[in-house]
Amino acid sequence: MKARILALLGTVLAAAACSHAQNTAAPQVDDSGLARLNEDQMQPVDDARVEEGRARDALARAKANEADARARLDVAVTERSVADAQLKRSQAERDLLKKEYANQEQMAKVEEDIRASQERIKAADLKRQYLERMTQVAQAETRLAQAHIKTAESMTEQAKLRAMRSANVPEAGSANTGQVDSRVAQLQRTEADERKRAADLRASAVDLYSRWQETDSRVRLLARPESLPIPPPTEPR
Repeated sequence: MKARILALLGTVLAAAACSHAQNTAAPQVDDSGLARLNEDQMQPVDDARVEEGRARDALARAKANEADARARLDVAVTERSVADAQLKRSQAERDLLKKEYANQEQMAKVEEDIRASQERIKAADLKRQYLERMTQVAQAETRLAQAHIKTAESMTEQAKLRAMRSANVPEAGSANTGQVDSRVAQLQRTEADERKRAADLRASAVDLYSRWQETDSRVRLLARPESLPIPPPTEPR
């Protein structure tokens, strides 16, 4: 119990540190001196700006993936409700047949329908659990993309300051190099933490996916409503 409390405290402190790193105001760099640089001197800054653009594109994709994951989860919840309704209908039919003293063949068929419905419910529950986890993965990857944008923005400011210092531009004195470098390092650590959390969630999703597929294979040939195919938890492109 003590170990769990310490682990939880460590997690809380790490999250607080990450939040502080992201919310701390970035050192202001007076980039008016960039106009004094030639094309070669500006190249590191241009490269950093390109990476910023890529980071924003990645965030847009992550948000789209998160919306898609939520939509798939909503469908899975509906499918679970349908499976439950099918089971209740079969059970009601069995009760009616018992009252009517149905023959053995009719009773055997309805019992088979009940077992099939129960298997569908098991598969539906595992599918929902898997998609809930994949929604968590998508949310983690959105946070990762947001963290990467902050890192990229900070590295652009770092590149500006370094370029102006290399060219001995007076505006290079507008910010403290140590503070800029420290912020970049903090944000890189935050980004690394977010990447690990996303990877851990994705790894756990693999196990849920395997369990769902194993159960689903037993009922795949049974009649049921068509649904969209669900992809395995592969890494995003």
